[in-house]
Parts: sequence; structure tokens; C-alpha cells
Amino acid sequence: MNATGSRSAFIPIRAADGTCRAGFALEVAASRALPGHRLVLIRRLGIGTGGIDAATLDAGLDAIGARFGSAQSTLRITVEAFALDPESRQMTADALRHHGFTQVPMTQTYERTLLVDLRQSEEKLLAGFHKNTRQGIKNINRFPLILTTAEASSLAPRLRDLSDKTRQRTGGRPRELDWDALIRMSKEAPYLSRIAVLQRTDVNESESLLAFAWGSMQGQVAEYGESGSVGVTDMKVSTTYALLWDLIRWGRRNGAHWFDLGGITSGRTHTEDPLGGISDFKRRFSQREVEVGQQWQLEPHRARAVAARLVSRSADVLRQGTRWFQRD
Repeated sequence: MNATGSRSAFIPIRAADGTCRAGFALEVAASRALPGHRLVLIRRLGIGTGGIDAATLDAGLDAIGARFGSAQSTLRITVEAFALDPESRQMTADALRHHGFTQVPMTQTYERTLLVDLRQSEEKLLAGFHKNTRQGIKNINRFPLILTTAEASSLAPRLRDLSDKTRQRTGGRPRELDWDALIRMSKEAPYLSRIAVLQRTDVNESESLLAFAWGSMQGQVAEYGESGSVGVTDMKVSTTYALLWDLIRWGRRNGAHWFDLGGITSGRTHTEDPLGGISDFKRRFSQREVEVGQQWQLEPHRARAVAARLVSRSADVLRQGTRWFQRD
């Protein structure tokens, strides 16, 4: 059990000689709507992702169904499908459909993203960025700032706070990430995860961390996963440019072919889309926009799943009514 209240599970896929040829990581959380039941989530699953081929995906879905699909306590299995090319995405969809999954609207992950091609020199990468991006990367050298990585678990509360406040600025919900565990993983396996941080050098340590960006390796794709920052009033500097460039260089050094900028919306700056400005910011790094994500769902026991949704909706209505009554 981790700090977010969920636990991890791992399903190995073995070759004929007993060796492990692949594995599937899952998150298992307790259902708040129906006590005693659980929700299973599989992130970033797809043919071509992390070396998974069609036969391995089929074997993995069989194993997941045997372990969780037949269990009376399993309320829902959700898959975040991910593939860089249309053919792999279609093959992944066909496999999920064959195993009883149904495609549902996206709520867990993003459908479209921007990719940076890392199979070129750093000089060519920089030349392909928007001029504001190149200037933003250089600007931190003009100020008392240092770019390093998160090494101590004591930084976890600060990372969580920066992430929450950043999401609040765009109307988003806090994301339940175990920052203590992510810091440890980044330290023990720096080729799989990196938390780049930007710190001031002219203030005391408790106030020095201004911004961070977290990246993780997903096979041949390095993914920008989360970031957070606090406003700086006495320095004219954009903190995220340099942090993203650090993660892009890290992904390239570790053999990634692509850098996934973590999803975009169709909105633009100064529109009603609260994420339009962030999406435009990412477009300064790349114009290669692709569809990568789908969400699929399996409800082994339909009646229980319907009951859980009714309980959740009733609770939402009650909370909204309580807030209205308190305001009134």
C-alpha cells in the first residue's frame, strides 16, 4: 500500500523455459462506492510500448482476466491504451475488444500529444524549437538559479504542494502521486525516472525550490509526466523551459527515440480552454501532433458496477447540495 491508498500488482509473462519475457504492472485501489470491492488500473498499455508485441499483449490480457476479471470483488478494470502509430493503436484496440473491454471517453489520460524526435543532435533539437523556447532555456543563467535533481525524500511535500497549486491555477484536481517513492526510484534507477528541480541560490533552503518537472522512460519514449512551480516576482524568468530541456536531454542520453510532451488539448491561449495556454507552450517545443491514447474498460460484474455508479452520483449530488446550502 502506498501513500495514495492504492497498491501495486505485477503479472509476469513467462516463456516456455520459465524465464520472464514481459510483465504488466497494475494499480489496485479500494472502491469508495462499494466497500469490499476494488478498481484495477493499467497505465500506458499497448503494442510497441515497452517492447510489447501482439502475442505478449494477448497473454497479458488473459492473465489479467484470470487474476482479476473472474474475482467477485473486482468492480472495474481500466486500461490506458497508448501507441505512437495508427497500426499499433488499432491492433491494441482489437486485442482489448477481443478480451471483453469497451472503449469509453477519456478521463484517465490524454488522447493527443506532441512528440519531439530525439534521434538527432542536441544542436538540431534546439534549432527546431521556437525562439522563445531557446531564449527561455538560456535565461536561467542570468539569475541566481541552479538546475539539479530531487535527491532527498524531504522534498516530497514541496513537490506535492507545487503540483497541487499549479493544477489549481488551471482548474485541475490534485493528482495523487507518491512523491517519496518517485524520489527514491529516480535516485535508484536514474535511467528510468528523473525529477529535475530549479532552485534559488540566494535564499534559505526551505524557500529555494521554485519549480520541478518529472519525466519517466516508457520503452523508447521518454514522457513528461508532471510539473509544478511558484510565481517569481523579482526575476523575469520562465522556469519550465529549462526543466523540459533537461528532461529532453536526459531522455536522449538514455536511448529514447521520442519525447512525449504529456498531452495537449485543441484549445489555444486566451480561449475558454483552461489548458489552452499550456498546450500552446508545449507547441513551442514541437509541432508533431499525434493521436496516442484511448481508454478501455471492463466491468466483470455489470450489476455491481451500475450500483457503484448510482452511489457515486448520489454522493456527488449530496455534496453539491451541501455546498449550495452552505453558500446560501
